[in-house]
Amino acid sequence: MASIHEPVMGTYLQLQITARTETAAAAAEATILEAVARLEAAFTRFGPDSDLCRWRDGRAEAPSPELAGLLGLAASWHERSAGAFHPVTAALTARWQQAEDDGVEPIDDELRALVAAVATLPFAVRDDGSVERLGECADVDVHALAKGHVVDLVAAAALDAHELDRLVVNAGGDLLHRGAGVLRVGIEDPHRAYDNVPPMLRIEVADRAVATSGSARRWFAIGDERASRVLDPRTGRPVHRVVGHGGGRRRRDGRCPGDDLHGRRTRRGGRAGRIARPGAECLVIERDGTEHRSPGWSDLEV
Repeated sequence: MASIHEPVMGTYLQLQITARTETAAAAAEATILEAVARLEAAFTRFGPDSDLCRWRDGRAEAPSPELAGLLGLAASWHERSAGAFHPVTAALTARWQQAEDDGVEPIDDELRALVAAVATLPFAVRDDGSVERLGECADVDVHALAKGHVVDLVAAAALDAHELDRLVVNAGGDLLHRGAGVLRVGIEDPHRAYDNVPPMLRIEVADRAVATSGSARRWFAIGDERASRVLDPRTGRPVHRVVGHGGGRRRRDGRCPGDDLHGRRTRRGGRAGRIARPGAECLVIERDGTEHRSPGWSDLEV
């Protein structure tokens, strides 16, 4: 069976479920939809009574186990990326939104002050999974990781509870394939991000997740200039060099494309080699068209 549901997590949720009977497929669909609704309500920053909001403002002394797991992922990627991924960037984003309204970019001193204010995370995740509050957590935002994490969790819930031959979960471009066969995925050309343009390339994945991101479709319009909405929390400025990246991962250990888009080149795999982690591959596309492939990315292309 195949179905599309929206709005879910601010986007659409597309399911492809293959089981021995239609009844079994429908039961798996119901499990997924229930889990998505529960997790979205837990992780959202827009619902004042979500697990995230209750923990951020101190109404909940400790986060729920599921939120603690997501905070653990956020802290892990903050460390792995040397700060390129940061779950506390609300002030930076707000400042660039204001710059869009004013038509003038913020000055360096102001950005340096905003960066310094979030130099360290206001929470720490201990070895036992508990979360310790170290400072003001009102601006902690896990949305950058939440969608992919929810896809992982709901797929696991469906596969644990039901006998399925194949499952594909697509939440607005965060894709996960499990089971029989392969999934063919088109990668959009970030320099020609139009719906009527064919993909720049296609990949085939099996038992992997795929995600893409970039600045081709969204930006800050400041005067006559466009600035990427992807901000580097280490400088406070938009990332202009990279326009798109995507990749596939095998394990449920974080988003596969990675977050360190400004790391030094390495001998093997260049910039993409630094981004990719064991079990993950990626393609990074720079503004001038230069492409960086991790060592195993080409094996996915068809």
